Amino acid sequence: MYTFRLDGRPHQVPATWAEVQPAQFFAAAPYLATDSVAARVAVLRAWCPQLRNKDIRRLTPEQLWDVATLVGWAWGQELDTSGITEFSHRGTTYVLPEPHLLDAETIEYAIGLIHFHQFAHPQRPQPAALDQLVATLCRPLRADLKKVQRDPLWDGLRRERYNAKLAENRAAELADAPLGVKIVVLHHFLAAQRFIHRNYRELFKKVEVPPGPAAARPARGSDGTELLELIAALAERGLYGTYEQTAHTSLHTVLFNLAREARHRRVAEKEA
Repeated sequence: MYTFRLDGRPHQVPATWAEVQPAQFFAAAPYLATDSVAARVAVLRAWCPQLRNKDIRRLTPEQLWDVATLVGWAWGQELDTSGITEFSHRGTTYVLPEPHLLDAETIEYAIGLIHFHQFAHPQRPQPAALDQLVATLCRPLRADLKKVQRDPLWDGLRRERYNAKLAENRAAELADAPLGVKIVVLHHFLAAQRFIHRNYRELFKKVEVPPGPAAARPARGSDGTELLELIAALAERGLYGTYEQTAHTSLHTVLFNLAREARHRRVAEKEA
């Protein structure tokens, strides 16, 4: 934590993402897209709610720059949302997937990609698609969690199984959720996408998902449906069973096996 004083009163500001509490994260998220003095002051206020408007107005330009510098690291480091595990809205608690989508099913990432591309489309963005993305990834705890946690065959999924109709209904309920919550979930998804592209690079062209708060832009020429088509292709091969079984197979199980196949195929091509 950084400590600074105004009028003799000490104030503390987080120095790393690990020190940012969930409420502080949600409050600051809408201001992280662009780095400016105004945005830094807004983040400072979000992280120091006891800081009063009159305290800010009394600052000289030099003092204002000094305190704004304390939060400048937020624009220079990749957002770390791993400490955000849930949020509540309209009486429902929504649980975020684990960092890197380690507990995700293939279908939820596939649908999430489509909603992300719709939301971040450079010519025809669809703002409501962000609500769909949040509803796809963030779901209540499954009702039988205590029971299945004792089952040796438990797949580790704590959230409800993905259901397209429920996600559609919940997206409508999330329309008036705080913008900061939605932005945090968006960056949780982007961090997972970066992880996937780095760890299964055999499956992707050399297009790195850019880091930072302003990184929400999809790759050109893609509508996000590639993984959905891949699920259908894998179901035809029967590797994971039916389409339904394939869709609900662990995302990282599918990606790991596909990456291994790609490596073996390239080795065979070189040796041929």
